[in-house]
Amino acid sequence: MSWEVLDHALNGVRGDADRIRIRLADLEQHVGYQLLRDADLVGGTRERWERADVRLRRLWTVHDAFALVVERAIHVRERGGEDPQNELAFLLRGASVTLPLEAGSPGDRGLLDPDVERFTTADAVARMASDYEAATEVVSAVETAWDVLHPRLAELETMWQEVCTLSDQVELDEDEHEELREQLVRVGETVRRDPLSLVVGTRVDTSSLGRLRGLLVRTRGELRDALRMRDSYTQSVAHLVSAIDDVEQVLRHARGLRARVVAKISAPAAPDVPDPVPGLRADLTEMDVLRSLGDWRELGTRLGRVQHAVHQASDAAHACEEDLSELFARRAELRGLLDSYRARAVRLGLAEHERLAGLHGRAHEELWKAPCDLGEAARALNAYQRSLGELAGSEPPEGGTTPGVGASDAETDGGVT
Repeated sequence: MSWEVLDHALNGVRGDADRIRIRLADLEQHVGYQLLRDADLVGGTRERWERADVRLRRLWTVHDAFALVVERAIHVRERGGEDPQNELAFLLRGASVTLPLEAGSPGDRGLLDPDVERFTTADAVARMASDYEAATEVVSAVETAWDVLHPRLAELETMWQEVCTLSDQVELDEDEHEELREQLVRVGETVRRDPLSLVVGTRVDTSSLGRLRGLLVRTRGELRDALRMRDSYTQSVAHLVSAIDDVEQVLRHARGLRARVVAKISAPAAPDVPDPVPGLRADLTEMDVLRSLGDWRELGTRLGRVQHAVHQASDAAHACEEDLSELFARRAELRGLLDSYRARAVRLGLAEHERLAGLHGRAHEELWKAPCDLGEAARALNAYQRSLGELAGSEPPEGGTTPGVGASDAETDGGVT
């Protein structure tokens, strides 16, 4: 082998040695590697790390043996020897890297079997590359998991501290949230000691942390409500009392309106007027009991429920009032239409026509009797309108009350519901 070839090969192994040394130094300084090396791992993460650690130790062993051969080759090239060319060729191309075989049971090795393993520098580089790739794959996987999980865990722990502070402020027992604390401890143990158990394929599963976050958010919100309840109970209840009084007033008016509707209109039937006020006032009484017990957390939760109930009751009361008023408005609309059609008949000289007079009398009777049926009144009005149009030789005027396409007099209620 020529000196040119030997020099080229020597430069190659020296370059490999430098790159490997840099990679290993970087790995030693890598934060993820240091955390793994010092962590008290459990479960699948521990198993994978132990296998990776074995490969890393083997990598260092091979590296040390490889580095000795490279140093010897450099020395031979610089200082020479009895046969430097052949010695250098052996070091660079032959089985010059020597490793002691691991001790095993007596039956694993024969009496004359060698105690060492020999291989080339190229084989050493290949072994180190394989071990490095396998080990750093585990380091990378754990680091990726921790990068995703640790910020979420830190957020949960911050929220837990806030829950503890709020609990103290509203004077809850120390074990009030013990189950929540235990869940946080379990999740924290998993994140710190077995993060790979939360890796599914290439995705980090954060669902358990998400569920715990939801519980903490809800608990924190309840405690904040409790604290606000403690600090503003009188004002909050005063607002509720005022809102309930408003609902009661609207319902009182709606009940009076319903009585008038029942007396004046028989159909459609007037809607019932519910009365949630006694139940709402009972809720306020229960809140006073909770206040006397100092149960601010339950008070905070109850306040939200009562506020929602009062809001719904108010909406329902106004809707009922509007529905009842609409019946009178519909009757007034039908009366106005009848007057309009009657005025048109007068202009056309048809007001006293026997047919029209009879239909007008029927419609007028339906609309002015008490109680009246708005459906019957609308049908009578439609009959009067159609006859007026036929006698006048024109289509029904725009805006008139007409039945639907293909409907008979008996099939329409004039739009009243």
